[in-house]
Amino acid sequence: MAFTIPEGKSKADYVQKKFSGIAGKYDLFNDIVTQGMHRYWKRFLVKKASLKPGDRVLDICCGTGDITQLLQKKTGAQGTTVGLDFSPGMLAVAEERDHTGLSSFLQGDATVLPIKSKSLDAVTVGYGLRNLVDISLCLAEVHRVLKPGGRFLCLDMGKVKIPIIRELSDFYFFKIVPKIGKLIYPGEDMFDYFPESSVEYPSQQKLAEMLEGHGFVDVSYHNFHFGIVTVHHALKKRD
Repeated sequence: MAFTIPEGKSKADYVQKKFSGIAGKYDLFNDIVTQGMHRYWKRFLVKKASLKPGDRVLDICCGTGDITQLLQKKTGAQGTTVGLDFSPGMLAVAEERDHTGLSSFLQGDATVLPIKSKSLDAVTVGYGLRNLVDISLCLAEVHRVLKPGGRFLCLDMGKVKIPIIRELSDFYFFKIVPKIGKLIYPGEDMFDYFPESSVEYPSQQKLAEMLEGHGFVDVSYHNFHFGIVTVHHALKKRD
């Protein structure tokens, strides 16, 4: 039987609790199921953010803080790098890995950002939007907190158009990935949630249209592996 994703507040509660439960070995899981490629995709996202020393950046749904850490190396000691996540367990891992002490971490909801309007040079998110109850609310908040000319970068699963590639990808993601996860955390249904959460997640074009609908311009995306993974890039229009 396919996993049924909770709705509304139940989904938020599920995500918060379950991500905390797997936080300790989440990076190991990602390394195994992507053969380490998630690290390359995240470096690509950070490079596309075009940050410079002194910039202010927010990494929403930051998880264990691996993207946050890469961002901080770009903004430097004179910049501001903040990671925000709903899961206290994930934030605990993120804080532990930040040996420089130059990043700060907040527990919060990505649809209600505790950030001043027009204050950030960039906002990033890696594999986080599909865990939200309302993606549109998040995009509106991201647009609000960005400075004019600020950048939004999103890394997540994409939709594959080539039938044979799509079938192979679905077999791996829906059949193999949960088994790998349950070897690490026996009986954990979060690994059934992961593939199911991608089903209703917007396609590359749909997410681009959503971004444009929220006022972003120069929206583009880059596909990896025929669209299995994709990085969106969008700008807030300059005044």
